Amino acid sequence: MNCPFCGKEMERGILSGDGRSRLVWKPEGQKLSWTERLAGKGRVTAATYQLGTLKLDAFFCDSCRKMIFDTDVGK
Repeated sequence: MNCPFCGKEMERGILSGDGRSRLVWKPEGQKLSWTERLAGKGRVTAATYQLGTLKLDAFFCDSCRKMIFDTDVGK
């Protein structure tokens, strides 16, 4: 998929979280090891946590079903 802002290819991936741990993004088909998660790899910094709740500010287009938000992902 091309980025709607710059036209470059975007990487497909998965956002995941269980409510007890940080929200993580990983490339499709890749698994993060326990040590990589502990080190913060894939952590989505746009998500904030307070008393067990998660908040992520994002823009959603109902027409094309895409979600866009600003963040940094731990490496």
